[in-house]
Amino acid sequence: MLLLTHCLLFSSAVAASAASLRGVPDAQRHLYRPLESDSTKWACLSDPSIILNYSQINDDYCDCPDGSDEPGTSACGSLSRFYCSNDGFASRFVSGFKVDDGVCDCCDCSDEKSSSPSSEYSCAQLNDEFDALVKQETDRHRRGVVALREIEGCSSLGGREDDATDAESALESIETEYSVSAEQYKACVSELAATKNVYNEKLQRDSPLMFRLEQLGIPQISSSVVEIFTQAESYSNLYHELVDILKSLQENYNENLNDDVVNQNVQKFVEYMQNNAEEGTISGSFDRTQRNQITTYLTEELPNMILQGTSHLPPAAIEGKCSMAKTLVKVKIDYCQKMYQALKNLTAIMNDVSSNYNVNFQDSGVKNAVTSYRDFLAKNAGILEPSNIPSNVMERLQDVEVLVRTVSSKLLTPSWREQNSLQSLYSGFLFKLKNAFSNKGTGLQMLKSKVGALEQNCATLRKEYRAKADQIRLLRKENSQRKDDQASDLTTQKLGELLAVVSPSCVEEKIDEYNYQICFNSQSGVIVQKEDKPGGKQVLIGRFDTHHVEPKGATDRYAGELAIKHSESDLIAHLESDLANYETELLMGNLPQINNGLSLHYNNGDRCWNGPQRSALVYFKCDEHFKIHGVQELTRCQYAFDVSGPLGCNTNFIFTAPEWLDGQNYIK
Repeated sequence: MLLLTHCLLFSSAVAASAASLRGVPDAQRHLYRPLESDSTKWACLSDPSIILNYSQINDDYCDCPDGSDEPGTSACGSLSRFYCSNDGFASRFVSGFKVDDGVCDCCDCSDEKSSSPSSEYSCAQLNDEFDALVKQETDRHRRGVVALREIEGCSSLGGREDDATDAESALESIETEYSVSAEQYKACVSELAATKNVYNEKLQRDSPLMFRLEQLGIPQISSSVVEIFTQAESYSNLYHELVDILKSLQENYNENLNDDVVNQNVQKFVEYMQNNAEEGTISGSFDRTQRNQITTYLTEELPNMILQGTSHLPPAAIEGKCSMAKTLVKVKIDYCQKMYQALKNLTAIMNDVSSNYNVNFQDSGVKNAVTSYRDFLAKNAGILEPSNIPSNVMERLQDVEVLVRTVSSKLLTPSWREQNSLQSLYSGFLFKLKNAFSNKGTGLQMLKSKVGALEQNCATLRKEYRAKADQIRLLRKENSQRKDDQASDLTTQKLGELLAVVSPSCVEEKIDEYNYQICFNSQSGVIVQKEDKPGGKQVLIGRFDTHHVEPKGATDRYAGELAIKHSESDLIAHLESDLANYETELLMGNLPQINNGLSLHYNNGDRCWNGPQRSALVYFKCDEHFKIHGVQELTRCQYAFDVSGPLGCNTNFIFTAPEWLDGQNYIK
């Protein structure tokens, strides 16, 4: 009863913890619920086979390969993402390495535990600045489109048919399959939860000792053991490979060349091996054998023994076997630490040789060893990173050992003397008792097998429906890209006609010491640069060649210009959400699509002195009037002009507010 009360209290505490996990948005809280089979455990999101104690979430140590166990710390670096709620502004994710670094990346400073950092601009101030930006940009776009319609006059171009039937049919088919897979997964999860409840209730009632064993988290302990032995095997292999390189150096270098660096380090190696002859003598295959024996004991032999309630071994042997397993793990942990130090010592020797040997001696033995060592480092870049050995595995194995001592006194384990002298007297009684244990154990084993089968089935279904979700996203992206390409082609054709009739056909602007004139007419357009002084020199930068429409490039340029314009408040950085794939998402709705991506290409200008012919790119952005805003010489005699005007307006643009602004009205 006390145990049940404790479990209920712990479950309530864990549930409360899940509801307040640092760095996790409300929409993802369900991902951090404890396992239904064990309220003290939680599984990594990308690899549910990795089971952690619930307390390992946000413990400032990276346990999951995807970093999902550290949403609120910097332990997993760029693998994890921290959620900024930013009340009153854009909620977003920031990369884990930015957490608790002394700089407020969230406008509410929730990414910093310390009370000292503060954001120069509050979330409310940033929101007001974004509101003003949206109004300014949409008003400018509205005026630009009106001006463009005046240029177009009554001319119009017919659209082309969108041959999207096949693509849309494929998308509909995948969406149907996704719905079926999602329902199957949901049903599997429900059945799994119900089966686990039945199993846990029966387990607590029929086999309290087995219930205690499962509370200890045997799968996680076993996983830690595998990790330790895998690390030991890796260290052993690295050690032998490194020793072989140094032995080759020792045997083949030319001592008579008197290279002090090489001679001294070879002597260090000889002395080291004399004093540490036993290091690395364990083979990788032997490590694997021991690892398999211990994991089999933990995951199969021990649970089956407790579940069946019997053992052919006497109590002392049962306890001794568990103690031996714990001792082997401790030995392997010590071995890993020793081998890590050995690798540090040996790499220090070879690092000195590799960096400081006298290349002028052209000693082939040294050169070959250095080449082998550099190849070795290239294959094993993280060789000297601190060992990632689970810190609490020995404490958890101690808990297992305590339970085994309790179990050994309760199992049907007659000593050999009792078996010989009392077997006939108690055979009937023991048979009945063993049969009772066996029947209970069989029922529990069947339920446990069913749980395992359902978990595997649910994992498969989950993978299937996620794969279909990925397919849907890909198809939608492809369809969107195809439509964008078609729209771009149509826009390119339309703008080509407008360039031939646009009026005014030229625009002039003084920038620094020069006057620039850009004429857009596709038949006779030119760009001219003239010194701003009487009799100033005039240069032809280029003649109109072609035009292109590149919406993606326009989007990137637009975001970059806004970042510079609002650099004081860092508004645009506060509108960037870090994604899991090291990319960023701009939380501005579709505002960056305000420009159509028109660029004009001018070639065959006057030749530079002792250089190429001049050329230029003119990048358009949307506005009511034509104006040259700036010019840059990207490379020698190749220029880029920043120009605004009606020709740069995306006529299909209607502002769509970002999700964080849902509920606020922006009227285009």
